[in-house]
Amino acid sequence: VQEMSGAVVAACNSLIREIVPVGAVVREITAAGNPVMEHLLLKVSPEPLSKVPYRPAFLGAARLKARDLGLEAGADTDLYAFPLIGGFVGGDAVAVALSLRLKDEKKPALAIDIGTNSEIMLYSKGALFAASAAAGPAFEGGEIKGGMTAANGAIRGVRVHGEDVSLDCIGGTSPKGICGSGLVSAVSELLKAGIIERSGRIRSRDEVSTNLSNRIRTEADGNSFVLYRGAKTEVALTQSDIRALQTAKSAIRAGINLLFKKAGIGAGDLGTVYTAGAFGSNLDPEGLQEIGILDRGWLKNIKTAGDAALEGAVLALDDKGKKEAETLAGEFKFVSLSGSANFEREFIANLGF
Repeated sequence: VQEMSGAVVAACNSLIREIVPVGAVVREITAAGNPVMEHLLLKVSPEPLSKVPYRPAFLGAARLKARDLGLEAGADTDLYAFPLIGGFVGGDAVAVALSLRLKDEKKPALAIDIGTNSEIMLYSKGALFAASAAAGPAFEGGEIKGGMTAANGAIRGVRVHGEDVSLDCIGGTSPKGICGSGLVSAVSELLKAGIIERSGRIRSRDEVSTNLSNRIRTEADGNSFVLYRGAKTEVALTQSDIRALQTAKSAIRAGINLLFKKAGIGAGDLGTVYTAGAFGSNLDPEGLQEIGILDRGWLKNIKTAGDAALEGAVLALDDKGKKEAETLAGEFKFVSLSGSANFEREFIANLGF
């Protein structure tokens, strides 16, 4: 715990040195993170989160001197760590709800922070619900053959025009791999082009009548589709890549459906849909609909919320923001998906695109 906490503090100190002018006095720091990261920041063992029933060691907000944690700040600099909701839904989710003003919505509102651990929040009829879907690393390029982080050379967008495939790469360079947004975009386009079936299977070359068939290869564990072939680099989507995305998106959609059931509403009752987070905000809403995370009828109501957790952390620099955050955290009804038979049924039902 000490070693990992030291790594968290070192990363924070690096950010502080980067943004705080020399000689400036920092009055206060707020921190909003997932439960494990907040435990480590506060030097509290996250071990209880490693086994059923996955409960954090604490839920309430923490107030202490930043220097006591090893943060590079003045002797009088205060630190405020956001309260947690439960399970793997942490202070970052509270910060998102705070910045989006979910309780001000007139119709049911949904907020999703998509990533390895995807937080889902729903406001309906005066009640707040939250769940955490273990989507796995596919959305962040993990478990993907050509997967990489969203750095220069990562394919972040794909378009299929007839028999041509165009790629949008970060930095405008030649492709080195594919990041999460590129994976969603590619699968969405290949579904519309008939290369991938709604079951998730990549069709064989003889099942595709266009010249796109020339990009299909037969592999030992299923077919693959070549997005880019260069002198030294090739980026292809494999059948196992598609399955990893299906697993990830199905976990999120199953979580959404369970929150609907808890709230007693249907998909058609939904008003605003927020996609939040550094990753979620960069996803094409139409792509999210095509792969089945979002409904087609929600398109006009989708809003990208940017780094809403950061905005919530800024609001908590004010005492009013802190009180609102703590009130919100206490009002959320945490819905555990782990070991739920209902979740398993929804997960299986939503595996197809």
